[in-house]
Amino acid sequence: MTALAGCASEGRAGGQAAVTTPPAVSTATTVPAATTVPAAGTGAGAGSSGAASARGGPVTRLVNLAPVDRRGQPARGWTVDGRDDDPDARIDCGDTSRAYPSPAAVSGDIYFCSPSAAGADTCWPTPQARRMLCLRDPYSTTLTALTAQSLVAKVSPPRNPVPLGLVLANGDRCRLRDGGAWGSPANHPGYVGYYSCGPRDIVWAPQNSPTGGIDRTSRRWTVLVGDITGPLTTVSVTTADFVTTAL
Repeated sequence: MTALAGCASEGRAGGQAAVTTPPAVSTATTVPAATTVPAAGTGAGAGSSGAASARGGPVTRLVNLAPVDRRGQPARGWTVDGRDDDPDARIDCGDTSRAYPSPAAVSGDIYFCSPSAAGADTCWPTPQARRMLCLRDPYSTTLTALTAQSLVAKVSPPRNPVPLGLVLANGDRCRLRDGGAWGSPANHPGYVGYYSCGPRDIVWAPQNSPTGGIDRTSRRWTVLVGDITGPLTTVSVTTADFVTTAL
């Protein structure tokens, strides 16, 4: 199964959905907290915030968010919101025979669940049967508790994970697309959206982009950003947030 990349955004025009092929990013080992790892043109390399890339300027930082530990408990500094948990509207995370990893995971047993309206593309199991903790917003410290339809099999991380969130040099914070139908920019009818950046802007790229809409040819990643009607602008990626499990 190939997960749809990004967060469905209300009010988007058109009916073209993007199928994302995750970009090439080296799989990281499990780390105990939100850890910064260096970026490179192909995924992992050298550098940190403020370091100079080969082309000049700071490199893109890769951050591994670790909101849940191996016991299925919130990590220190994270809270749980259970107000959206409806046992009569359970999310589908697979079952004991087959399950699917979150597209943003760099460690195992982090799940992609549906439907996209639930915002449950990045979920961890808990000691309570079928209870999942899902990270909807990579820029908050709140996890959403949701009930799954069934127990799930163990999963390995995807071979080529994509960031759950991007912080751009213009200040935009972008969230990975999780299904939904979006239109295409007027001047690029073959492009689809990969990330939602605020109320209007979208990260665009050709359909089935092998890099998830991110140009990773240098250590300072870039994306094409704009709305459906306006021109697209190349903007640098300051930070790319992936997810892992805390020790």
